[in-house]
Amino acid sequence: MLPLVSIIVPVYNVEKYLIECLNSLVNQTYSNIEILLIDDGSKDSSGEICDDFAAKYKNVYSYHKKNSGLGLTRNYGMGLIKGEYVTFVDSDDYLDKNAISCLVAGLDKGKNDTVIGGFTKVTDTGKKLYVEKYSSQIFAEKDIYTKLLVKMLGSSPNNHDSIRPSVWNTLYSVNIIKKNKLSFVSERELISEDIVWDTDYYRFCKSVQIISAATYYYRLNPTSLTQVYKEDRFQKNVYFFEYMTKKLRDSIIYEEAKQRLSKNLFINVRTSISQEKHNTFRSGYDHIKNMCNNLTLEQAIENYPIKKLGKSQLCFILMIKYKMIGVLTALSKLGVM
Repeated sequence: MLPLVSIIVPVYNVEKYLIECLNSLVNQTYSNIEILLIDDGSKDSSGEICDDFAAKYKNVYSYHKKNSGLGLTRNYGMGLIKGEYVTFVDSDDYLDKNAISCLVAGLDKGKNDTVIGGFTKVTDTGKKLYVEKYSSQIFAEKDIYTKLLVKMLGSSPNNHDSIRPSVWNTLYSVNIIKKNKLSFVSERELISEDIVWDTDYYRFCKSVQIISAATYYYRLNPTSLTQVYKEDRFQKNVYFFEYMTKKLRDSIIYEEAKQRLSKNLFINVRTSISQEKHNTFRSGYDHIKNMCNNLTLEQAIENYPIKKLGKSQLCFILMIKYKMIGVLTALSKLGVM
């Protein structure tokens, strides 16, 4: 018998996109699914849309709770699921009709406990931007941590070899989750809660299949958490870097993990600086000055093989290292960061 797959959809103020998302779920070619819609205290009509779908489809369930954020809402959903496997869908995204079938096929009748797929990135209106497609491969036992998980932490110094750490379009074993009492941290505490989850989850896997299908449509939503300017974004990225390097300090991947986390930090710092274009020159200058003088960032640069970076990345890191604050501010304002 085909395994029951639980799909958890955290929902918050997404009435513009929600119907498209839910239609893509109820029209999956894989039929043995349950769809849990967790309304995280929406203030628009999202909650009503969830109730309408639950009333219309017998395998759709609608729940309402006080707002707590994405990570904790996923935890709420996991307390309700009945499936053998679980996947997560963000409510402003949508799936190809064969998405769940492709993931289940990757289980190879239980030989693999986890399946990872690629994704297609689209604009707010659904225009395709690019496809992130992976080569089909299997990671087993020790290789799951040393060859797969490390790539989820970021790219190596001289290569773009990272693998998306997001939990959508991944099929997880509910048995592993419940047996090891795994749960998400809040993204309000740690800016990338998905990789924290992955770091915990993949410790217990035996066999992970990556499939070549890119059947998840990830929408570049201009109002999403990753797109909106946040004054504390830099501080949260530094805290996340410190948290993860400490978390992995005693692991077999620590040295490589630290390099990959450092490179990811540099990318996030560049994003933080680029978003200072929304501020006045004076305010942006002060914020960028604080970034360049951050001790954690200074140490990460000092301990990193920056000569292995590409020209653009190296130039950016040197501007930070030598405190070229005015230049960085000007580049930010020009929108060329």
